[in-house]
Amino acid sequence: MGRIYCFLWFLFLSVSFCWLLPNPVSAIHGEVRSPQYPRPYLPNLLRQWDIWVPEGYLIQLSLTHLDIKASSGCYQDSLTVLYDQNVLGKFCGQEKSTDHPSKEPILSQGNKLTVIFQTSDFNPKLQQHIGFSATYKAIDLDECSRPVPGDGSGPLCSQICVNTPGSYRCSCHHGYKLQLDQHTCLMSCGGCIFDKNKGHLASPRYPHPSPPLLSCSYIITVEPTLTVILNFTDNFHIDSMDTDQGPSCVRHWLQVSIPDREPTKLCGGKSPGLIATNSNTVRLDYHTDVEGLSGGWSLDYSTYSERQMERNSNMIDCGEPEPLLNGGVVFLSAFQYQYRSVIQYHCNEPFYTLPGGVNVTFTCEADRKWRSNLNDVTPTCIPVCGKPTKLLSAYQRIIGGSDAPDQTIPWQVLLNVDGSRGGGMVIGDRWIMTAATSVTHHGKLVSNETVRMYMGHANIKSMMDSPVYAASIHVHPEYNNPNHVDYNHDIGATYVTGAMGLVSGFGITEIGGRRILTNRLNYVQLPVVEQETCSKSITLLKKTRDNIPSLSNNMFCAGVPEGGQDCCSGDSGGAYALRDNGRFWAAGIVSWGVDCGKPGTYGVYTRVTNYVDWIHKTMQEN
Repeated sequence: MGRIYCFLWFLFLSVSFCWLLPNPVSAIHGEVRSPQYPRPYLPNLLRQWDIWVPEGYLIQLSLTHLDIKASSGCYQDSLTVLYDQNVLGKFCGQEKSTDHPSKEPILSQGNKLTVIFQTSDFNPKLQQHIGFSATYKAIDLDECSRPVPGDGSGPLCSQICVNTPGSYRCSCHHGYKLQLDQHTCLMSCGGCIFDKNKGHLASPRYPHPSPPLLSCSYIITVEPTLTVILNFTDNFHIDSMDTDQGPSCVRHWLQVSIPDREPTKLCGGKSPGLIATNSNTVRLDYHTDVEGLSGGWSLDYSTYSERQMERNSNMIDCGEPEPLLNGGVVFLSAFQYQYRSVIQYHCNEPFYTLPGGVNVTFTCEADRKWRSNLNDVTPTCIPVCGKPTKLLSAYQRIIGGSDAPDQTIPWQVLLNVDGSRGGGMVIGDRWIMTAATSVTHHGKLVSNETVRMYMGHANIKSMMDSPVYAASIHVHPEYNNPNHVDYNHDIGATYVTGAMGLVSGFGITEIGGRRILTNRLNYVQLPVVEQETCSKSITLLKKTRDNIPSLSNNMFCAGVPEGGQDCCSGDSGGAYALRDNGRFWAAGIVSWGVDCGKPGTYGVYTRVTNYVDWIHKTMQEN
């Protein structure tokens, strides 16, 4: 009898501990129940249901009945509902138990749901709980009601989102076309060919602002014997970014393309007015972006024949060309100001040049304007900086150096402040950069009237007859050196009252063992010194002498350890110039030093690269 009892008990355990593998269930709706429901469930069960519905749907699970042995935290017997390893709920007990679910259904976050039923080891004769019963159904996911994601990808549809069973589709407002990505709507604009001899074009919704994301094309093409003239109305606005060179067409533009010419982009708030294209074909491409707002544009176009213009050429007078500052204009044709006359602008070389170094020709067009590739803006001559007309065999500076011939260091300025001598350098038509030390006294700016600047020669006697005066003086806002012990931010800029020519400058030199103020510009080659080497030199000096300034990252040193070559008193504010591809640039400003040319000491210079932003800001604001 005992042997039979043991066999029956083993058979019971084998059934109770049977591990049921996941059973995927796929349907639009269905029901799941605990084993043997509505009879009491068995001990040591672990049953899992994997439910899934088609993509684009969610799963709604409703518990119609739940009777599971209660325990703290449902530790023993439980029904667990999961979505993608995340627990949506763990339940046990009966209707009024703490861990019994409410009557609210459970909604998955996607198209999958997992249900796990687990029971503990107990005596089945003493357990009468019957388990659970639940129904599920597929719920259509409303993709269109989802919030816009925060990753910058934008909404599902740029205009209209239509929810469909299990999915969605995008639609567009009237006048817009759904693009190939099936998400973006762009206005159906342009695409037409205008072949009449005259007509009217305008941006979409004009005179109201243009919609975003426009990409419109308009083509005007007439008979080969005719030429197209575009006449824009005054009400013109295309979003742009303001720059020193004028509006920059970054996000919005109207591009005018003419065969065999570079396309021209128009933007800003100024109407282009009349444009003579000199072509029978013109293409206009209008583009807007999500960012920015354009008011739009409108134009009338007309045509004329070359024969008509030739007959009436004497009636078209473009007038005298605009003068070019620091340059001039030459007539390349004999018709002077009449239709088809050609002029060429040039700059006063070698001190000024046109951008790109190419001379520009302008033609008198039918709209009575001098134009170059649709552009009627007079070019600008820019200074040629750091490029001497004569080169030194070895570029040098001051103590222990040699006399500089004329025109070899043209940027150097002799600065005279109330009788004290200093240096400076030309950095623009009306701007001189110098050391703040040279234009301050006891921590305050010197007055404009006390400053005289001389330039144009390497000999003081030759330049004394034509001083240049200061209109305004500016020093770096963080410069604070009333006691001459803190030379940090030692940089200044002076705006002069008149235009300047070639420049040069001067300091103390040594002749026959005596140091004197020279009437000739001296120069000497000085290498840049490692910052650590210079710092050690200054540290040694501080041990034996008082009031030695400190070295900062806004400074660098130059010189030779054996001494004998250095900048000195009267040179402050001058340039430490480096050469790159035949052009010199100001790397430093003579600032301070201890004992000119003494062995083991070096000259200290303001590091100009740390102040480029301040220089530009000062020049633009003054």
